[in-house]
Amino acid sequence: MTIQKRTSKKIYQEQIHLLFANAMVSIIFSMLAGALLCWSLRTVIDRNALVAWLGLFFTIFVLRAGLIILFKKQESGAGCKEHWHWRFLVGSCASATIWGSASFFLFPESSPAHQITFFLIVTGVAAGGVASLCPSLPAVGGFLSLLLLPLIVKMMTLGNEESLFNGSLVVVFWAVTFIGAIKINANIRENIQLRLQSIDREKILKISEERYRYIFNNAPLGILHYDAESVIIDCNNEFVGLLGSSKERLIGFKMLTTLQEPVMINAIKDSLSTGEGYYEGNYTSITGVKTTPIRAFFKAIKSQEGQPLGGVGIVEDFTEKQQSEQKIKYHASYDSLTGLPNRRLLLEHLKNEMARARRHGHYGALMFIDLDNFKTINDSLGHSVGDELLKIVAKRISECIRTEDTAARMGGDEFVLIITELDDSIGLAAHKTRGIAEELSLCLSAPCQIEGQELHITPSVGVTLFPKDDTGVDDILKQADTAMYRAKAAGRNSIHFFLPSMQEAADERLRLSSELRTALDEEQFVLFFQPQVNISGGLVGAEALLRWQHPERGVIPPGAFLEIAEETGLMQDIGQWVVREACTHIKKWTDARRLGDSFIISVNISGKEIAVPDFVDTVIHILNETGADANHLGIELTEGSLISTGPDIVEKIMTLRQMGIKFSIDDFGTGYSSLSYLQILPLNTLKIDPSFVNDIKDASHDIVLVDTIIMMAQNLGLEVVAEGVETEQELLYLESKGCLVYQGYYFSKPVAIEVFTKMLESGSSSLEMNEFT
Repeated sequence: MTIQKRTSKKIYQEQIHLLFANAMVSIIFSMLAGALLCWSLRTVIDRNALVAWLGLFFTIFVLRAGLIILFKKQESGAGCKEHWHWRFLVGSCASATIWGSASFFLFPESSPAHQITFFLIVTGVAAGGVASLCPSLPAVGGFLSLLLLPLIVKMMTLGNEESLFNGSLVVVFWAVTFIGAIKINANIRENIQLRLQSIDREKILKISEERYRYIFNNAPLGILHYDAESVIIDCNNEFVGLLGSSKERLIGFKMLTTLQEPVMINAIKDSLSTGEGYYEGNYTSITGVKTTPIRAFFKAIKSQEGQPLGGVGIVEDFTEKQQSEQKIKYHASYDSLTGLPNRRLLLEHLKNEMARARRHGHYGALMFIDLDNFKTINDSLGHSVGDELLKIVAKRISECIRTEDTAARMGGDEFVLIITELDDSIGLAAHKTRGIAEELSLCLSAPCQIEGQELHITPSVGVTLFPKDDTGVDDILKQADTAMYRAKAAGRNSIHFFLPSMQEAADERLRLSSELRTALDEEQFVLFFQPQVNISGGLVGAEALLRWQHPERGVIPPGAFLEIAEETGLMQDIGQWVVREACTHIKKWTDARRLGDSFIISVNISGKEIAVPDFVDTVIHILNETGADANHLGIELTEGSLISTGPDIVEKIMTLRQMGIKFSIDDFGTGYSSLSYLQILPLNTLKIDPSFVNDIKDASHDIVLVDTIIMMAQNLGLEVVAEGVETEQELLYLESKGCLVYQGYYFSKPVAIEVFTKMLESGSSSLEMNEFT
């Protein structure tokens, strides 16, 4: 319903109310007038007619009076006002009809004197009806017409000049009275509308005041009003609580003469003079003796002439925001896990220390530390253990260095140390640095207990000295990083100083990473196959091994580029190529009837590859694309990847196993897997790591591990494959313990596709040793 319709409805309802409100007095006077008319005509009109007319009139009077009383009783819930309006119209028209009938039945034709009395009473009733019926045009129009038109007709029908003149006067009276009633009705509607608008404005004003008061009292900000003399005239509870004071002490408080904070006083003065004032800082309340970091905005309230009448202040408690900003600043500069400075703050400190070293002519050192095998621990034992280990390492580093030195975490398991003011001699500085690095390495290598497990961690440390000519912060950091990678390549748990040759190796690494994408696009990768054989040398399977056939450098083994592929994000694409290439050959050899029913070609899959959500779909797509038989495809996973890929790995392996693909754990015994994983995962094979197999000849404790692995596999119903078999002694020992499938140089090294195809044709690995070496 539109606003105009709602307003019209309210006006209509008010008109009905006015009709009933004025009606009782009007009908009483109308009743008295009827009685007076009958009394005045008692000598000229038949008394029976007078009594009948008056009785009928009285009946209408009683009914109308009852209707008015009923309306007033039920007015609050009177229902449809239109219904009551029609009832009123019926009553008023019935009363007017009775009056109009008097012109025909009670008119004193024979007595001019009584006619004058008749005219006066009837016109008086008409005038009185206008006064009470004007709120409704239908009511006043109907009343006047039903009352006066019969009189006009009577006058016209008498036929004499006097009656015609009198009838004309009645017509004029009727017209003037009705026009006047129309104007009065319009005025009534206008007055009702103005009154309703006034009521609506009052309601809106009241709601606005209540809303303002609610906002004022419940706003999360402190609000105060002050006059032109800076006297507080009102304030909300938030403002009171913010200052730790009371409303009684604050109301009437003259700020300019009582406050002691000059900046706050100037802000209030500015608001009264220029219109605005601002304050930010730690404010100590005089009335509450409470110090709070606040922000205050002051705004003047001015008259129409522009004179300041006072102002309003909004005060915000800045404590949480200040703490939040401090927290943001902290996290921008410090590592949230260890509390050490992060890379940004480290670079800032390094820049300052390098500049200071140049000014004072002494040397400092930058150490880049990487934790050996941290990824294996993190993947195997969980991130919570890994995080706790990083905290312990950070604490040990902080305890091992001087207060003037800086330790920072670069991310992951990498830490960087800035050692300052070592010596003026570069040789002595290097000697001191090595001592510090060795002490630090010894400290970090101490065992630690985490969640009931004893862990051993060793660091690989790369070191470079500063300052150096034409060498900036990024260059020094890069040198230490390069030296650290050389330490890892040298066997881990070692310390290496940066040498120019290391930079050449780092540049070579960068070149390889840029050439990897080209190698993938130009199909420079090839697969070599290392046979898996039984005790008699018969082929039972093979492991597909990746090689990079570089156009300039020849064959590059995977150890030289797979780590780079992981870093550059190409590992997934390379892995898909390996699976597709292996499946392509499986299809060819199957069609040529070269593969036995249980012959398996295995491919190595990393944890990152199998963790990809669409890994299963990708393998299925490659099988469908190449037409390879899934029963001849095997997938080898490392122990670390089994744990690091999440709980959905079981579902992935189960889905692919149902298609016929076989799964094995590669290099078993080198990771941190547990028996529970072997029981849960739907595996086919365990592959014993070559390092254990090669130690069989030395009768070392690794023999016990080999025996345990074989026994465990047999108990779990898994096949065992021994990798790295190189001697007859190893072969015979493995056979005696129940390991019946072997892979290693004793039988064959990894061979090209052409050589392996001939092996398949002969069914033996001996061809490689005899014909192709």
